Amino acid sequence: MEKSDMNKKEENITKKPRLTKEEAKQKRLDELKHTKNKTFFTAMRHALDGVIRAFKTERNLRIDYIIGLFVLLCSLFFDFSKTEFACLCLTIGFVIFAEMINSTVEYIVDLITDKYDDRAKAAKDIAAGGVLIASIVAVIVAFFLFADKLTMATTSVISTIFSSNLYILFTIIFAVVILAVILKGILGKGANYSQAYPSARVALAFGLTTYVYIITKSILVGGVALILSIIIAQIRVENTKTRPIYMIISAIIGVLVVLIIYQITLMKPELSNILHNICLLYTSPSPRDCSQSRMPSSA
Repeated sequence: MEKSDMNKKEENITKKPRLTKEEAKQKRLDELKHTKNKTFFTAMRHALDGVIRAFKTERNLRIDYIIGLFVLLCSLFFDFSKTEFACLCLTIGFVIFAEMINSTVEYIVDLITDKYDDRAKAAKDIAAGGVLIASIVAVIVAFFLFADKLTMATTSVISTIFSSNLYILFTIIFAVVILAVILKGILGKGANYSQAYPSARVALAFGLTTYVYIITKSILVGGVALILSIIIAQIRVENTKTRPIYMIISAIIGVLVVLIIYQITLMKPELSNILHNICLLYTSPSPRDCSQSRMPSSA
């Protein structure tokens, strides 16, 4: 009897009265009131959670952050006024803000409906259009801020690269691509050969970055090339769901190929002398041949 009474009590406790829609809505509103930001630090913590979540889940936003950081670092090498620097910061923040609003609209639309609807499509398209307009404005602002300052620097870099030995550049390109293809054939698994590692485009990007830095001896140019290479690797990881360690290995392969080829070009005079001495060693007559020769000596 005692056990049956205990079971009945437990059933009465576990059974909860079914709420109507209005009661459930009111209960949800009460819960939201309790979770509402009560202090400034709580609001800041929730805002930072939103920023971090957007950064982790949105690929385009990560690209925007990388480009924004890259532009800010480049601005340190130019003599910007306070107004120009403020305009640059506002433009970067405007693009990131537009991308976050676009992501918010997509979350809300997906929460409201999981079926195709023209209005849902219009909402997402309009939000994406806002990001496009913000990006175009950012490109225009960057052009007017950097155009005059980059003209002389770009001309100097291009002339430096093309004044170097172009056969070294083409040798690096072919060597990196061929080595990556060979390693793909050896290490690649599965039918999708193009997604096998190492990545030829990542290896080539980091290899050319290394070569450009060696030729120009410019931290700014090398940093620009490095950031572009990282973006290429990030896009490769996102598109193919490849482990980042494979991209690191691909980058190391590209850098090593460039360093080996460039070191060989530096040692070219020494290697030529070594080969010349080896050829003389095997082609010149030995003292024994001279002693057995019946031809009269020139003396």
